Amino acid sequence: MRTSPSKSVRSRRLAAAVVLPGLLATSLVLVQPAVAATTSATGICNGVVNQLAHRGAVQENLLKAAARKNADAIAALQAERAKLQAQADALAAQKAAADQALADLAAQETQLDSQQATAQAELDKLTAAQTNLNSQIDAANAALTDLQGQRASVASQLAPLQDELAAAQAASAALKEQADTLGAELVANSQAIAAAQTELAALQQAAGQAASDFAAKDAEIRAAKDQLAALTSQAQQAADAVTAAQAAVTDAETQLKALQDAGTAAAAQLQAQKDAVAAAQQALADRQNTAAAADAAVTAKKDQITTAQAALTGLQATASTTQAALDAKNAQIAAAQTDLMTLQASAAAAAKAVTDNNAQIAAVNADITNLQNQVSGVNSQISAKQAALTQAQKDLAALQAQKDTLTLQIADLTTQIDAINGNSIKKRNLQAQRDGLQVQLNSVNSQIADKNATISGLQGDLKTLQGQVDALNSQLAAKQQESSSLQQKAAPLQASLDAANAAVTAKQNDIATLKTQVPGLQDALNQANGAVAGKQAELATLQGQLPALEQVAKDAADAVTAQQQVVADLEAAIPGLTENVAQAQQAITDQQAVLDAKNAALSQAQGALAAANAAVDDKKAEISTLLDQLPALQATLDTANAAVATKAAEIASLNQLGDDLVARISALNAQIADAEANVLDLQGRVKPLLDQLNSLNGQISAAEANLASLQSQLTTVDSQLTAAQETLRTLQAKKGNNTDAIKAQKLLVAGLQTQLADIQKQIAVIDPTIAKGGCAA
Repeated sequence: MRTSPSKSVRSRRLAAAVVLPGLLATSLVLVQPAVAATTSATGICNGVVNQLAHRGAVQENLLKAAARKNADAIAALQAERAKLQAQADALAAQKAAADQALADLAAQETQLDSQQATAQAELDKLTAAQTNLNSQIDAANAALTDLQGQRASVASQLAPLQDELAAAQAASAALKEQADTLGAELVANSQAIAAAQTELAALQQAAGQAASDFAAKDAEIRAAKDQLAALTSQAQQAADAVTAAQAAVTDAETQLKALQDAGTAAAAQLQAQKDAVAAAQQALADRQNTAAAADAAVTAKKDQITTAQAALTGLQATASTTQAALDAKNAQIAAAQTDLMTLQASAAAAAKAVTDNNAQIAAVNADITNLQNQVSGVNSQISAKQAALTQAQKDLAALQAQKDTLTLQIADLTTQIDAINGNSIKKRNLQAQRDGLQVQLNSVNSQIADKNATISGLQGDLKTLQGQVDALNSQLAAKQQESSSLQQKAAPLQASLDAANAAVTAKQNDIATLKTQVPGLQDALNQANGAVAGKQAELATLQGQLPALEQVAKDAADAVTAQQQVVADLEAAIPGLTENVAQAQQAITDQQAVLDAKNAALSQAQGALAAANAAVDDKKAEISTLLDQLPALQATLDTANAAVATKAAEIASLNQLGDDLVARISALNAQIADAEANVLDLQGRVKPLLDQLNSLNGQISAAEANLASLQSQLTTVDSQLTAAQETLRTLQAKKGNNTDAIKAQKLLVAGLQTQLADIQKQIAVIDPTIAKGGCAA
């Protein structure tokens, strides 16, 4: 805003520095030549006229001399006139420029007047707004002080009632805690009774199952013995059949031998060959019998292995079931122990939560007291800062008025100094006076700057303090809300702690019950594992015997194949003899078929005998196993009956304990009802005061927010007011400088007009002389 006016002033000063010396020089040059020219022309003209007047005729030399003189005079006058005309043109141009500059200054003066009026109106508006805001701030502070007093009064009434309510709630909570403890014990007792009854039912069911298992096992043993008798009879029958088959084979062989002897007599030439064939056939039959016996032995051994494997599978299933039951029970114990750790951690966390909540309540109440003290202290600082800010603004207004007065005085002295030519005593005195005023003005400007800095600092401090008050009030409200929330959480936290402790006790009882069930399951598992180990040893023995029997069967089969090839070779050697011994050979063949059938019957009877013997052995082993299992089942039955009796006694004891707990809880419930009635009465008295206190807190927050808003608006208006004052001072300074420039410019125009008039007068004097040939008019 200061750049353009400073350039305008410098431009006008430079124009004055250039124009004024030129005008002065021109005025000095234009004075004397006109006098000299007039005198010269007049003398010449007078001489010529005198000659003509006195003599009546003019000599030629005189006329020539006069003509030369007149020509010289005219030339000099014309040159002088041209010079004067050039000066007149220059002055006219300077005057036109000065007139334009004067018009520009006048327009600028008008604009500055308009801007100054606008700035003054804005300044008045802002001053009125500042006054109005100060009034509103004073009223807001008064209202805030009144609300804070009301809040303090309500708080003083509320505090003893809250203490009394806290004591009543503590008493009620203590009674409820006792009732909850007894209730938890009653619930735990009921759960223990229910668990014991469930366990009793399970134990009774187990006892019944054990009795049923024992009876079933005994029936199974009797049935196995009956089956053994039947199998023994079948084995005897099979042995008889083998004996009969062997006798039939012997008879058939005897008959075959007789036929072969008769064939020898009928075909002597084939005797040797027949003997060889008979021997080969006999060897083939023997080898076939051996192979059949070996195959029967392999089949019987495989049947034994299959039976043993089936028995082993059953024993392993029993062991697996027992192991699964033991693992399940151990898993239940581990899970219960894990649950116990979780419940104990929950109980510890609940206890810590109760302790922490109480500590937080105490800490929050201490924070509330501290914040209230801080708010009071900051409000005192705000009052002091506002008083200092008001005094600083008054001092600034006085300094500004002093500055305006000094500025006008300096401008007036500058005008007087500029109006004085030369360096007179008066001018120097005025300059000295102006310098003194300038020193004062510089001092006032420094004071104004310092005062503005002080005001800005106070406003910043005030804003900071107000921000602190707002922050402290927000913290105070948050702490009060936090205290209320913590107090409301106390009772649920205590209830959670009681429930956690009850759950820990119940889980410990569950673990103890589960541990008592583990030894019985471990014994059953050891018995099942022993039976599996015995059956596995038996199976290993049978499987060890099988490869040797399979090798024997393979060797016998290979021998049969080789002997069959021998027989085929011998028979192929006597095709030509077949016709001669057809009848003998047919008899031999028929007898051989009979012998083969007898041998097959013998093999079948031997296989049946081996199978019957194996079945008898298997059934004996089965009966032995069943007899081994019978004592364990009897022990299980005895243990189950003892557990049923123990559990029934435990249930009777728990029922007695439950009756005692119910009586104690009934007495506590009556005391709790009285305590809760007292708490409700106190809460009814506290609630209206709390509502009133909350309402006052809301009104105080609104009043503080309104005060902060007004102070923020005041700060903004102060800044705008300072800027408006600076703008007005700048415009006033510009207007003073512009007024001085207009005065100087008017003087310049007047001087130029005077000089131009003088030159025009001189030209007006010269023109008639030139027109008359150099003679003056």
